[in-house]
Amino acid sequence: MDIIAKNPETNIDKINLLTLSAFVPILDERRAEIEKIEKKTFKYGQRHRHNLDVYYPDQPALTPNAKVPVLFFVYGGGYNTGSRQFPPPYEMGYLALGSFFAQRGFITVIPDYRLVPEARFPAASQDIRDAIIWVKDNAETIRSSSTGSTQELDPEHIFVMGHSAGAAHVKVMTMYEELRKTLPPLRGVIWNAGPWFFDVRGESFHTSGPVRFYFGTPEQQREREPRTLWNNLTDEEIQAHPEILLVQAEREPDWLQVTGLEIMKDLKRRLGREPKRIIGVGHNHVSPNWALCSGQGEQWGHEVTEWMKERIVASTGS
Repeated sequence: MDIIAKNPETNIDKINLLTLSAFVPILDERRAEIEKIEKKTFKYGQRHRHNLDVYYPDQPALTPNAKVPVLFFVYGGGYNTGSRQFPPPYEMGYLALGSFFAQRGFITVIPDYRLVPEARFPAASQDIRDAIIWVKDNAETIRSSSTGSTQELDPEHIFVMGHSAGAAHVKVMTMYEELRKTLPPLRGVIWNAGPWFFDVRGESFHTSGPVRFYFGTPEQQREREPRTLWNNLTDEEIQAHPEILLVQAEREPDWLQVTGLEIMKDLKRRLGREPKRIIGVGHNHVSPNWALCSGQGEQWGHEVTEWMKERIVASTGS
């Protein structure tokens, strides 16, 4: 983490490859520990990107139903890149993330989803919803496919964490009317450093590139961006929304620092309370996910795990 923490650069394009390369040798040294977690791949739909990886915990954290809680992780990539499995030498990235949370008792699921230019709003969020439904409906298939796990997943204790663009897709999934009405109940969602609105001071997301392609014209973007969807929810819909945990790296780029503050204000205004937020100390935008299973900079992951387990315990009285 030293090379990450000491680098003052926050521009995502400039830090991306440097960050990944810094963790490659660290994770490779821990390959045996990471790969001891069993992983299976399933197809959840008909399109070529409708695949997901399931990581099985060797010591499950059982829910009150004596079943295993589930964590979905939705990666980012600027709407036009990203994969649950990176090619060498970066293949340990999300493998380590899946292993990290599985080692803490959660069946961990990482789905692929459609990207720009194949996808337009809200296709990626639809895919994530469909992956959740598939996992819920195929709990026995997932259990019986494991060579070691005998515990069934708990459809009443599903958490979803999205990072960067993935966080935007998770927000849309839980707030866009067409999707949220067909989404199975979730125990909680973790929004990790994703957009809230696109017309951010000093940035041009809304005028060109993948954001323009996926979310549409500036007018369509304003209708579809997470902030508008949140503000359009009724008070009853706000109360029914899954509980929210915010996560943010200490050294996010300026536009995400602004976004983080605005999310805090908007959530407090509608919820009537300050939302919980975890700060990844020493991290840049890219490094938190890659730090998991490295033995360095993992504290944010432990805090997320603790938050989820608290929600599981609290569910006994609900």
